[in-house]
Amino acid sequence: MKKNILLFLKSLFSNNAAIDGARKKPWYAAIIIFFISIVLSVIPGTVLQLNKHGDKNFDSTSYNTREATTQFAIRLQAEEFKDHMYVNKIDKKTSQLVSKEFSTVISTSGIDFVFAYVNKDNLSQTQTELDKGGVSYFLFSVDSLHIRVLNPNDHNSTAVEMECINAYKKVGKDDIKNSLASSADLTEMANNTWANWKSLIRKFYNQTRLKAAGMQLIIISSINVGISLIMGFMIWVLTRGKNNAYRLFNVWECFKISWWAGVTPALLSLGFGFLIKNFATMIFPLLLGVRVMWLSMKSLRPDGSGYAAN
Repeated sequence: MKKNILLFLKSLFSNNAAIDGARKKPWYAAIIIFFISIVLSVIPGTVLQLNKHGDKNFDSTSYNTREATTQFAIRLQAEEFKDHMYVNKIDKKTSQLVSKEFSTVISTSGIDFVFAYVNKDNLSQTQTELDKGGVSYFLFSVDSLHIRVLNPNDHNSTAVEMECINAYKKVGKDDIKNSLASSADLTEMANNTWANWKSLIRKFYNQTRLKAAGMQLIIISSINVGISLIMGFMIWVLTRGKNNAYRLFNVWECFKISWWAGVTPALLSLGFGFLIKNFATMIFPLLLGVRVMWLSMKSLRPDGSGYAAN
């Protein structure tokens, strides 16, 4: 066991040790190492995606959404809205917003906000019309919420755009209706009401966030698995020369070499992925390519002077 652990640790920086591990250790060791590498490589991208909560779009400024949601919360207290905006729990997986169709316009400084509840059949057409109208909007439907907030300083620029699927799963029966934080101080009321709406926006966007993280996990895992297989196949191709000392390596051994060599790129991508967030999903394929090319040039030279094949 101790020798196996030492060989694994040595393989993190030694190409020859990685080749030894691939050729001389059981096949299942390579499978386990391969699985660990893939898991490590997808952690940064997945965690970063999971941290993309809807309310983070408003961290720097609300783009007048604070004022608009406060005025909308006030209007929800009016008699005309007494039967509107209630969440109905259908089952554990499904919640629906119960409301009558309505549309109300809030005027803020610089841009108008439309808050509307529309039938799902009219949702797409209503969105198109509002997009053309140059307004910001919170467009509610029975199971989703569409948010578009324009930049108050440039009405042709979209500051925030979110599609919230299964939006009401984490929203309580009266959370929207009772979002107004009453206070004699208007600034305090606006700040506290906006805090309530930021919490609501986080809940609205939760299912979209989880779905996006799941899709990214599947896509990036598939890419990293594919790259690992391609690198193994490339090692096999590079050792096919007629006079190549490593022609004795079969394709299965070459795949295992790629997997043993993949741990270091996975560990580095785990660290750098959180530091270089924009490239988190690209670091592992790039580093694995570098490691395999380095291994091929140093340890698998055609004259056999790199790795002592036996």
